[in-house]
Amino acid sequence: MNDVLIVIPARYGSSRLPGKMLKTIAGKPVIQHVYEACKKANVGEVFIATENQIVVDAVAKFGATAVLTSENCQSGTDRIFEVAKNRPEPFIINVQGDEPFILPSTVAAIATLLRNDSTCDIATAVAPTLDPKKIDNPNCVKAVLAKDGRALYFSRSRVPFKREITPENENVPYWQHSGIYGYRRASLERFVTLPPSPLEQLEKLEQLRALEDGMAIKCVQIKGAGPAIDTADDLRAAEFYFKQINA
Repeated sequence: MNDVLIVIPARYGSSRLPGKMLKTIAGKPVIQHVYEACKKANVGEVFIATENQIVVDAVAKFGATAVLTSENCQSGTDRIFEVAKNRPEPFIINVQGDEPFILPSTVAAIATLLRNDSTCDIATAVAPTLDPKKIDNPNCVKAVLAKDGRALYFSRSRVPFKREITPENENVPYWQHSGIYGYRRASLERFVTLPPSPLEQLEKLEQLRALEDGMAIKCVQIKGAGPAIDTADDLRAAEFYFKQINA
């Protein structure tokens, strides 16, 4: 079915780690790891969206197609909308370009959720964790879920807070959010018209804008999520993680 478009936003001018998409892990640019996973998912065409010709030229070397988008885009979502608005697909998947360990199965699961659940405005992914280094790391976003997989909240803080640690709850996992979003076309069109919301501005988490406006975000549960790349420390952690999973 040609009903899914995958767009990887890749802003070269990242404030915390400029050019992070082109930094290498195991000899490959971060963005190439992401692109290859998206292609292997085999659910739709894959494009990279960037504001810089440097990225366009770099990704062409490994066979990817990049679209040059406006420098005025305020977010990755605005960037993918620039690509999607000229395309016909009813479902658009945003795979963040700093998630080199995203799995093809995760991308495919997002597509399946969008196709099968008409109540889902936005689909994303979460993985269970009990690792305190992740739980207390503000760059590792935590999700709180309803029993049907709907996201109630996302936070950089440790949520939900365990008021008392008991034998019953000590092994109840936290949900680590993974950087992937699937949109119904109407949901994406609605989202990009909304102004930044109060909670979004507090937490610096774009998905809170959708929740505050009453949109339904539903989550697929995956087994694990490798490190995303926000800082130089993350890049070192990613190199170590790559060696671990390929040992």
